[in-house]
Amino acid sequence: MESKWDRISSSAEATALLKLFLRIDQLCDHEGDVNEFLPNLLHQLAQILDVQTVVVTIKESESQQRILGRYDRGESDLSDQELMHLANRTIESRKGTAEAPTDNRINNILAVPIVKTAKKLGALLLINKSTGDFGEYDRIVVTIVETRLDDVLDELIKREEQRRVSLENRVMKEIDKIRDESTDHGEALDQMIRTILDSVGAQIGFITLYDSERDRHLPAGKILRGSRPMSQDDYHQVGNLVRLSKDEHRTIIQEKLPNSEIDCILVVPMFITGLFLGSVVLINKGDGRPFSESDKQLVESVTRLIDSFIFQEEKFKRLMVLIGREATRDVEEALIGNRPDTALGQRTIITMLFADIRNYSQTTKDMDPSTAVRMLNDYFNAVTPLVASHYGIVDKYVGDELVALFTQSTPSGSHAYNAVEAALALQAELKRLNREWELTGRPIIQIGIGIHTGEVVLGQIGSYDRKDYTAIGANMNFASRLQSIAGPGEIMISEATYVGLTGRAMARRVGPYSIKGFGEIMAYRVEGRSPEQF
Repeated sequence: MESKWDRISSSAEATALLKLFLRIDQLCDHEGDVNEFLPNLLHQLAQILDVQTVVVTIKESESQQRILGRYDRGESDLSDQELMHLANRTIESRKGTAEAPTDNRINNILAVPIVKTAKKLGALLLINKSTGDFGEYDRIVVTIVETRLDDVLDELIKREEQRRVSLENRVMKEIDKIRDESTDHGEALDQMIRTILDSVGAQIGFITLYDSERDRHLPAGKILRGSRPMSQDDYHQVGNLVRLSKDEHRTIIQEKLPNSEIDCILVVPMFITGLFLGSVVLINKGDGRPFSESDKQLVESVTRLIDSFIFQEEKFKRLMVLIGREATRDVEEALIGNRPDTALGQRTIITMLFADIRNYSQTTKDMDPSTAVRMLNDYFNAVTPLVASHYGIVDKYVGDELVALFTQSTPSGSHAYNAVEAALALQAELKRLNREWELTGRPIIQIGIGIHTGEVVLGQIGSYDRKDYTAIGANMNFASRLQSIAGPGEIMISEATYVGLTGRAMARRVGPYSIKGFGEIMAYRVEGRSPEQF
C-alpha cells in the first residue's frame, strides 16, 4: 500500500519543487551580477506558480525600497511606486502575508520580507495568481526562494555600500583638489558641479548661492549637457524647489515635473549653523532613472566640502560681486578682419542665422514703393550692426531676408551662443523700431529667425568679375528651412545649436516638424537668456 509520503514525493508538484530548488541554488551561486540571473529567476517563478507579477525589492534606506527586479506576464496596471509601497508595508510587518487587498487590480498577493539575522534587506512579492488563491505549496516555494535571496541581497548591499564609499572618497578628493588649486572662484564652482554631475551621471547641474539681502538665489556653478532644454517654466519650478528645500531644511528628490522636460531633480540645501547659504541642484540622469538614495547621500557628503570653500564670509562676498556683474574681457581679434581672402574653400563648422520679415509684401502692398524700400533699408541699417557686434558676418540680403554667418568662437562664447545673442538683439531692436514706426503711421513688422550649427564650405564664390565670401552646403538649406517654421517674433534653433549654448539660453523643445529634404526633426524655441537668479 502506497504511503502518504510516497504519494507526495512522487507527485508532479514535488518534482517541480525539487527542480525549482536546484535551479534557484544554481542561479544564486552565479558569480556574476545579480541583475544577470534575477530576470530568469523571476520568469521561472511566475511560470511555476502561475502568477501575473513577481517583484524583488532591495533596501535603499531605512524607510525606502527600490525595485531590483520585476517580471510581468502580459500587461500590468501596477506602477513601480505602488509596488514599492506594498514592499514597504511587507517589511514593516516583518512577516509574510497572503491576502486580497482592497485594490480591485489585485486579486490576491503573497508577500514576504527578505531578512538576514534581523537585518531587513528587501521583499519578495507575488501578485495575482491565475488559478485561485495562494496555498501551502506556493508558500513553500517562496520560502525556498527567500532563504537563498537573503544571501544574494546581503552581499549586493555590501558591495553597493563599498562602491558608494569609494566613489564618495574619490569625489571628495577631487573637490578638495579643486578647492586647493583654484584661483578663480567662478571656474572652481563650474569644476565642482561638473565633478558631481559625472559622479551620479546627471545631465544638468547648478550650485546656487543665496543673497539674503535681496532674497534671491543666484546660479553660480552651472553645467548643462545633452539636448534637454531648460525653459522659463523649468527655471521657475527649479526655483520653487530650491526655496522649498531652504524653508523645510531638507533634501528634495522629485520625479517628472509637470509641463517640463525635467524627468527627475535632486536639490540639496547647504546650511552652516542654521544659516542657509545655497544649494546643489542636479537634473535628469543620463540613464533615465530617478535619483537614488545613494545619489542623495553622495551629494550631501560632498556639499560639506563645497561650503567650506565658498561660504567663508570674505570669499562669499567676493563671489557675490563676481556673479552680480558682467565680466569685461578684451576680444582677441575681430571676426570680420580674420576671414580668409582666398578663392580656396574650406570645410568648417559654423552657425548660420536666417531672419525673414513675415508677410512683408502683404504689409507694404499699399505703400509707395520708395517708402517701402526706405522702410526696409531702415530695418537693415538698424540690425546689421548688431550682427557685427556679436562677431557675425552679414552674408547676404535676399529681398527682406537677412543671412548671417558666425564662424568663430570668441571670449564671449561659442559661435552658436553669439548667433543666438544676435537673434535676441535683433528681435529687441525690431520692437524699438516698431514703437517708432507706429508713431509715424508706418506699419509694424515681425521677423522669424532660424539658427543652425553645422559643417559648410566657406570660400570666395562667384564669377571672374565678382566673387562673394559665402557658405554653401546642405546645412545652409537646413537653416533656411528652420527659419520657415519660426512664427512672427520667434527664434527657432536646431539641436546642434542648442547643445552649443551650454545652457546659456532658455528654450523649449517643439515639434516634430517635417522639413523637406531632412525628414522629421525636433526644434527648440528660444525663450530668452538664462536667468541670473532663480
